[in-house]
Amino acid sequence: MGETGKIIGVDLGLKRVGVSISDETNILASPLATLPYRGPETLAEELTALAREHGASSFVIGFPKNMDGTLGPAGKRARRFAALLERHSGLNVFLYDERLTTSQVEKEMIALGKSRRLRKETIDGAAAALILENYLRAMRNRAPHTEGL
Repeated sequence: MGETGKIIGVDLGLKRVGVSISDETNILASPLATLPYRGPETLAEELTALAREHGASSFVIGFPKNMDGTLGPAGKRARRFAALLERHSGLNVFLYDERLTTSQVEKEMIALGKSRRLRKETIDGAAAALILENYLRAMRNRAPHTEGL
């Protein structure tokens, strides 16, 4: 995959921001935090601090595209924030298509019988973890397969 160090996943919302982190092997992702959104500069500072604290080497930000693949306002906002975070943190920032991620997480939580209150409190972190897991899976599938000699 080319990445060394943990990766932080971000589900960028207008009110809350879900944050997840990969394990050392970059195979699994777990929810890390849900941050209140207080503007792009503050968020970039908070995410940079989390990356330093947890030894992360890069970020993956959910990139919301329209169902036809075009970019709407949320996608353009994610792209602008990714550029800001990369400048602020000095780390690589990748955008990863997140179409339907939050709705998928919500359906899974409903199927598990999670209350509406619990879903509201945990959905952002869970969505960030799903974005990161999908990214990690895609990177593993792109890696060249090698066999021992």
